[in-house]
Amino acid sequence: MRSLAERYSEIAHDEVQLERMDRYARTNGLEAVRPVVLISEVPWGEIRDESLRNVCAPDLAWLETTLRRTLYQWEHFQVDLVVPPVFRVSKRVEVRRGIGMEVRDRQIRSATGTHITAHAYTDQLGTEADLARLQEPEIVYDAVASQEALAVARDVFSGLMEVKLSGREGLHYHIWDRIAMFRGVDALLMDLAMRPDFMHHTARRFLEIARAEFRQIEAQDLLEPHPILLHCTPACTGDLPAQDFDGHVRPRDTWGRCSAQIFGAVSPEMHDEFDLAYNQELFGDCGLLYYGCCEPMDRKIDILRKRFKNLRKISITPWADPQRAAQQMGPDYVMAAKPNPAFVASPTFRPEPVIEEIRRYCEACREQGTPLEFVLKDISTISGNPGHLRQWAQTVASVLDRFYP
Repeated sequence: MRSLAERYSEIAHDEVQLERMDRYARTNGLEAVRPVVLISEVPWGEIRDESLRNVCAPDLAWLETTLRRTLYQWEHFQVDLVVPPVFRVSKRVEVRRGIGMEVRDRQIRSATGTHITAHAYTDQLGTEADLARLQEPEIVYDAVASQEALAVARDVFSGLMEVKLSGREGLHYHIWDRIAMFRGVDALLMDLAMRPDFMHHTARRFLEIARAEFRQIEAQDLLEPHPILLHCTPACTGDLPAQDFDGHVRPRDTWGRCSAQIFGAVSPEMHDEFDLAYNQELFGDCGLLYYGCCEPMDRKIDILRKRFKNLRKISITPWADPQRAAQQMGPDYVMAAKPNPAFVASPTFRPEPVIEEIRRYCEACREQGTPLEFVLKDISTISGNPGHLRQWAQTVASVLDRFYP
């Protein structure tokens, strides 16, 4: 473990880390600099490399796995990865009470080491009586476990680099993603059209649950004022925390993040009525907001603009038109582009579709002055060939060199 920490610390103190964090911040400050490129949510189970095999005690796996994977990514497909000069240990949290209902589903699990799993959810939330069963959760900071983890990391990195406890990167909640896990797709979409009042009651109840979570997170000082990433995208910014920050992180000192992936199938009007109106209440006090995940938002940016004064970043996926999105976004928001992970999934890597995809994003954003970043994520497979990720990174860099010399 010590030898891993020595290599990690050497990388963390390279001046390139500060340069990259500065580019993260400049992007989030709406400067149209060379786009940050990141690779996240890697199917590690498909990478058969001895350097990734843990050899220390199982109770150290949380730290050893982090070190080994970071070092492997740095050596093979680092793109614009930041290894910060302070090692951060996440504060440990215990959920003492859930919301009064457990998810029931059938799953097809992946064998590739990715987090991606196919779910068929059981509808448990179809009546007012079902809604009445829901309760506010109880979240408790586990100071003992946090200090134990901090002590382990400080021992491993002793004399090498600073180690500190770190809170959550921002306030996250996805109302309709949560509801979908208790309803399933078909029932949810049908009831939006056929039982709108009931679905408003449902959204309101989950808004109340989210607010309860946020209150507890803030009260127990579980937020990080200077995050590096926000769900795989750059989070560094000169706009947070707020100018009156006193050391206790409030919503206005941090990022908010929300989305409604299931709403990729509904109209802008329905999206606004059933999701954005509630998220405006929930995230209106956050310093900055990042909206979207896998749902195509290129035809809905006008409703985002009307709802959120703190909106800074919008996810634009492979199912969206980057030209249409950039025309609506202009220089006002960061386009968080999500390249298609299918291009690294085939047995043989082909650069041509990657070149075409990245070119379309770059041309659209250069034309409109839209700040741009790329995050390759949701990678379900690389066909057992980690070289695909290295080739993808090299291909993207070659396109960026043409547009952002």
